[in-house]
Amino acid sequence: MAAGTKTLPDILIFDSSPDAAVIRILLMGRNSSGNLILGEKRFKRHESGVCEGQTQIRGQQVAVIDCPDLLDPDLNEEQLEMMEEQLFSGCSAGLSSVLLTVPLEKPLQYEQEILDYIKCLFGAEVQKYIMILFTHEDDLEDLDQTVDEYLKPKDHEDLQRLVTECGGKSHCFSNKRESHKQVQDLLQKIEGMMTENGGTLMMKQMQRSNSMDVLNVSFSGKSLPYPVSR
Repeated sequence: MAAGTKTLPDILIFDSSPDAAVIRILLMGRNSSGNLILGEKRFKRHESGVCEGQTQIRGQQVAVIDCPDLLDPDLNEEQLEMMEEQLFSGCSAGLSSVLLTVPLEKPLQYEQEILDYIKCLFGAEVQKYIMILFTHEDDLEDLDQTVDEYLKPKDHEDLQRLVTECGGKSHCFSNKRESHKQVQDLLQKIEGMMTENGGTLMMKQMQRSNSMDVLNVSFSGKSLPYPVSR
């Protein structure tokens, strides 16, 4: 490979082959639910890099790629670039779903910006694989509300817009009680999404020059470099 170049995923294609049998989930957002999905404490809080864990759920191989908060104010540009490389490496075998975790009963912060960053990082086709994963559904029990009822009021229009942008795809997790059913229901939704999309999302590798235009987008006191090809 020539000096000054690096390999980055550039073209997204679909894979429905037997090699795509692993359900590979990318978790993004403020709160990780990786341990709930895997059913064991595989991920630690405040991980400094992208981590991956695997397990079998009812005979199905499931891999979870957990990405730390991209908007952590302590992250510098070099660390962000390293995390991007880790994401590319971890997702190179294909993606079944990207879950954007959103805690219920807490105001949105920069979830919309993370969603935009995901699409910028992996391309527009990743939109078909993004699902909102609401966490802390148990917080609504004291209000005697379902998630659908909670999202209806006008003061939650930002949440409604986020779900709408993801094609209405969402799932809810209770964090206080472990439930195999909530994980199995999530996997069923992901499998249905894969069937609808014709398989997993694969990345074809291409060489691209290191000298790339960078679109800096500032929000919530943080500026993220968005890679933009010339």
